[in-house]
Amino acid sequence: MAAPTNEEHVRQVYGEIAPAYEVLFPALHRYGDRVERFLAEAVAPGCRVLDVGCGTGLLTRGLADSVEVVGLDLSPEMLELARQGRPSGTWRVHSYHEPLPPELGRFDVVLAIGCLDFCEDLRRVLGHFSTAMKPGARMLFTVLERRPGLEGHEAPRRQVQTAGPEVWLSFPSFEETALALTAAGLLPLGYTHAPGWVHLTEQRTMYFGWWDVARR
Repeated sequence: MAAPTNEEHVRQVYGEIAPAYEVLFPALHRYGDRVERFLAEAVAPGCRVLDVGCGTGLLTRGLADSVEVVGLDLSPEMLELARQGRPSGTWRVHSYHEPLPPELGRFDVVLAIGCLDFCEDLRRVLGHFSTAMKPGARMLFTVLERRPGLEGHEAPRRQVQTAGPEVWLSFPSFEETALALTAAGLLPLGYTHAPGWVHLTEQRTMYFGWWDVARR
């Protein structure tokens, strides 16, 4: 029998923490109001929003009823909570390493927050997102950025212990992410390097590259 993949481990971890996720969220995440400000600017009535790695749907739950939300995640347990929080949404188990199903259509706005930590091929994944975006569509995504001298962020890949199995985290450099964007036909509109989440066992804040991009 083949050994479990990193995605299978990630699915297990998030399935196990799903019941407590919304209680843990404020203690673990350091997003500030970045997502809220982006959504307020990018989302218009009647548009279609894709929430990749949506978890329990917290980030898009409060959007207006006229907005169509489609959420993708590895964890069925997370998706069930998202469905309860926004019954009008479409919630589906799907890996962002695979192309989006054509029947989901194309989107005006895409979020991929805190999920590309587990991305093994950023260029391929951003290409999948770009294909699902309408011309001119906006996307906000984050990556754990590799930075020499920033503790915990020096290597391109590292294994971390969770309450369950170990998982691998990826750390692309700023330059690698920029090249992946260009290959995917995405235009950077804004960037900041800022806190993302707290690694509890190491008592360390992990930093994201926050990218605001548009489909050419």
